[in-house]
Amino acid sequence: MKTARLILAIALAVSVTACCSCRKGKKNAKPLTETTWAMVEWEGQPFKADNNYTLVFSKEKGRFGGRGDCNSIMGNYTLSDNGKIKIESVASTRAMCANQAQEDKFIKELDRVDSYRIDGDLLMLMHDGEMLMVMQAQDTAMK
Repeated sequence: MKTARLILAIALAVSVTACCSCRKGKKNAKPLTETTWAMVEWEGQPFKADNNYTLVFSKEKGRFGGRGDCNSIMGNYTLSDNGKIKIESVASTRAMCANQAQEDKFIKELDRVDSYRIDGDLLMLMHDGEMLMVMQAQDTAMK
């Protein structure tokens, strides 16, 4: 039963990725590090980031930074084989945002991420095979 559920989750992630509304059809993968990724899909729905909800993974020291709704975010990440990533120690500045609940949820979702996949200019962040969010390289992200 557990194997069937895992296969179903993987199949769902692949099908969501294949028909993602933000899919541009680009084949050349952007690097995970030193690319500014902006959220374009969250919880299976298109997401308009308005220059917020971004991540940049540093090449050195396993650190990342970015932006939530109105706060800077930062933390650590560790990569391992087969697209596994562990995001931890996520913190943010403390300004009160217009949409604070959404930003808090974004930070909690980052703590859940356990794997990723890059397809062209898209970064898919997942937990147990379930798509959490899709981010797009900012130079081509929908505005």
